[in-house]
Amino acid sequence: MTVSLADQIIEKVAALKAERANFEKLWQDVSELVLPRKSDFSVLRTPGASRTRKQFETTAVQAAELLAAGIHGLMTNPAGRWFSLSFDGERRLSDDVRAWIGEAEKIMRREIAEPAASFATNIHEVYLDLAVLGTAGLYVGWNENTDSLLFQSRFLGELFLEEDSVGCVSSVYRVFRWPLDKIVRTWGKSVLPESVSALCDNGGAERSDFEIIHAVTPNPLFVRDSAFQKPVRSVYVLKEAKTVLFSGGFDEMPLLVVRWSKATGEVYGRSPAIASLPDIKMLQEMMRETLISAQLANRPPVLVRDDDRFSPAATVPGGIIRYNGEVPKPFLSGANLSVGTEMMNEIRARLRAAFYNDVLLTEQTGRMTATEVVRRNEEKMILLGPVFGRIQTELLGPVIKRVFGLLLRHGKLPPLPAEFESRLPDVSYLSPLSTVQSQIEARGIVETLETSAGFLQLDPSAAGVFNVPKLVRKVASIYGVSPDLLTTEKTDE
Repeated sequence: MTVSLADQIIEKVAALKAERANFEKLWQDVSELVLPRKSDFSVLRTPGASRTRKQFETTAVQAAELLAAGIHGLMTNPAGRWFSLSFDGERRLSDDVRAWIGEAEKIMRREIAEPAASFATNIHEVYLDLAVLGTAGLYVGWNENTDSLLFQSRFLGELFLEEDSVGCVSSVYRVFRWPLDKIVRTWGKSVLPESVSALCDNGGAERSDFEIIHAVTPNPLFVRDSAFQKPVRSVYVLKEAKTVLFSGGFDEMPLLVVRWSKATGEVYGRSPAIASLPDIKMLQEMMRETLISAQLANRPPVLVRDDDRFSPAATVPGGIIRYNGEVPKPFLSGANLSVGTEMMNEIRARLRAAFYNDVLLTEQTGRMTATEVVRRNEEKMILLGPVFGRIQTELLGPVIKRVFGLLLRHGKLPPLPAEFESRLPDVSYLSPLSTVQSQIEARGIVETLETSAGFLQLDPSAAGVFNVPKLVRKVASIYGVSPDLLTTEKTDE
């Protein structure tokens, strides 16, 4: 018996959901304490309901926000050059090619920064999900209404992941709910089975919503250089009716998933918040007990004899307490608030360190020289390097390749130079760690030249060991000088 494509996708999602049941409990636990606005994994709340009932203290919340903002500033700062285009393997590029590369990079940066694309907002949500939940999803597509790029962060509760043989996320299944009228506006009434389309005729389209599965997987029928097939298959399934609503494809993976770190054998990632969950829970409990102790100290219970007549205690300022017998005495609990405060401050410091706040916020001790600033930035990049590596590989590298493909297909980039019409340029992400490492190399070049000055005075002919044009090009490349500002390499010979 042949199983339909819709049935295959539904069965696959059911199996993936069963596999991640423990993660859903973990995500619910950590999100309620650190990211309550996304705590809808195993407990669904109505819009507008309170989500902070378990929170008595917000150190972890603030630390996660700072980490997300810090990653954005370091890795995808719109004011900097965080990706590049190049034609690897070509030693000499003509002025036309250099000008094209410079113009294409400017257009890509401008399109990404367009307000309609919503890159800054959604990439921050991705980084925040990473810091708290350990796994985050980002959709990169095209908005036909605004003729611009479209970035959308995806709620982790909707995403079900499958890895390939080398541990990379190869397939993503997104499960979400849409009202029937929105389904009809998107794909038309003709794709619906009769049992569902009848609701449109009966006036139930606005009140009824249905579960949809969007399967984004490698296309098993893809043939390279084929004009009729896409390497990534996209299928929308109406789960209740087991019906395929739409089947298409993408030239690049549009739904990108990044993990903070992974445990062996697990598909989903783990985050600083998950690693620090015991400290986060302890701090919440200690703050709750400290509040109770403070209330006992400020408004203690009143001790009276059992046989005394005693009116309700009027403990407000100016209140009158009536008694008959011994004088009522306040109950002293003996709690030492300073000890609890000291312990909580130690936990807060551990949490800020776990979220890299101590690395991101360098303590200023008077004025620093330019060399000291560079050294501290180098230390910062080295400490955050392992974290940045996975983000670069799983998220930012694929993002800019997807952006380049979308802009090229929609005519936003200038035509390729004639000499490269048969191939596309290489798109690469410029990681802050590699940038700092390159700057160390540039500083080494400069220091070598400075150190050599004394020897050159003794023997000026020794200057011939330096290929000065190549040195200048190397330093210019390290510091991100646009290629269109440099002459072609052949003019240096």
